[in-house]
Amino acid sequence: MMERFKTFILMSLVCISLVFTKRLWIELPNEMINIFNNKKEVYGVSYLLSDMIVPNKYLLNFGYKNHTLFYDDYKHRLWTNSRNVLNNILGSKSIEISELPNDEFSTYNGKRSLVFYFPEKVNTYILAKSLDVKDPNLIVDNLPSVKSIYISLVDKDSFCVFSDGEKNLLIYDKSMDLDNLKKQINSIKENRNYNNYFSMKEALEVNNDTYISYEMKSTLPTIHVENEIRNLDEEEKKELVEKFFNKNIDYIREIVESNGSTIYIYNQKVLKLNINGSLEYFHPLEELVRKRNLYQSLTTASEFISKSPGVPKGMYLAKVEEIEVDNNLGYNLTFRYRVKGIPIILGNEEVTDFVQIEVFNDHIRSYKHFIRKDMNKSVESVPEAKRNLASFDILDMNIDFIVEKYLEKNDIQLLEGEEPVQAEVLETINDITLSYFDPCLKDIEDELIPVWVIRMGDGLYAFNVYDGSLVYEKN
Repeated sequence: MMERFKTFILMSLVCISLVFTKRLWIELPNEMINIFNNKKEVYGVSYLLSDMIVPNKYLLNFGYKNHTLFYDDYKHRLWTNSRNVLNNILGSKSIEISELPNDEFSTYNGKRSLVFYFPEKVNTYILAKSLDVKDPNLIVDNLPSVKSIYISLVDKDSFCVFSDGEKNLLIYDKSMDLDNLKKQINSIKENRNYNNYFSMKEALEVNNDTYISYEMKSTLPTIHVENEIRNLDEEEKKELVEKFFNKNIDYIREIVESNGSTIYIYNQKVLKLNINGSLEYFHPLEELVRKRNLYQSLTTASEFISKSPGVPKGMYLAKVEEIEVDNNLGYNLTFRYRVKGIPIILGNEEVTDFVQIEVFNDHIRSYKHFIRKDMNKSVESVPEAKRNLASFDILDMNIDFIVEKYLEKNDIQLLEGEEPVQAEVLETINDITLSYFDPCLKDIEDELIPVWVIRMGDGLYAFNVYDGSLVYEKN
């Protein structure tokens, strides 16, 4: 199967590969604002609902077997430039709606289009509010949550598809103005400075619409990070605590633990600076919360983050979970980061994610922030011998390992001489994403490892992009 894919790809790329003579470097956005006055002031920086609700993947379909994939909006601003279109769609009273079968929808990526994928299902009403829709229309009633948004860019087409992964809502609106998006997609295609992706269905003839790359023209820059908390001196700690509580340090109680972590207490509010690089805040509920409100909770979280240290660019809402604490109803919000536009996977077993917030409508009960700062060291050219492997190469090199994990997960025992069906195994892959892995081993100059992350069922497997070796797994 893998050999068939190689033949197919080489034939389909032979014509266009000649024009890829210019090596593409991923552009480097500013991704995290420092948290201290002597470095850069961030208090008062606004973190809005629109900053939370953003896609984590952008699929560009130029036509059949011609696709590319981006991980952030910095370079092309596709999400930014689509906001007005989506605002009109979610607020229009003249739309026509019909349900689209999955088998028909699966063929749509073969036509010129733009697809936004969210890290998890997003409440459609919240999405509308994040796009500044004053009065959301019937879309929010017909599809309460959305996982992806498909915008057709075929000439004379005026439709999009909102999907939750199971139900697909086909939405027509004659007033849709897609001219600018069509021009932008045409420009990207003509420049040809992109990596080619193919769906596994197209390339491997398996029932899986996950997209894989064959050849990587881009190279990930080398990133070094440091433990922000561990490297603070006493004056910097004092400054951080005073700004967090908005009180003079003389009014704040300080407790130093034997391991070097420091706890600060003011009234019922508690702030802890851990030596592992994390910051924890706790403020017990002051009254019973009998009814949860997601919009109010997200708004409260955005206001809190705006006033907190370490306001990042590249932070996005990754997960929303309903919680109940002592009969109080609220939400646990999980945020993750991108650095240089690429998502980060943490290797610290003590820390689940970069930011976690427990919010009960207008009250923040707890806030946890793992602070690992990009040192912004000068980027040097990657040696010729260290070039990114494509995700196809990773699959090809590790197919036996992937099959083994599949058999373990499903408790399958093969009979003597029986061979597993690779197609069946490949169909269980949920996602393949280019990422950075933070090993969390050093307080300073800890180098992030570029990896391809394969998600299969509940398992996560990260493989080094340079040699294909397994770097990290989580089940």
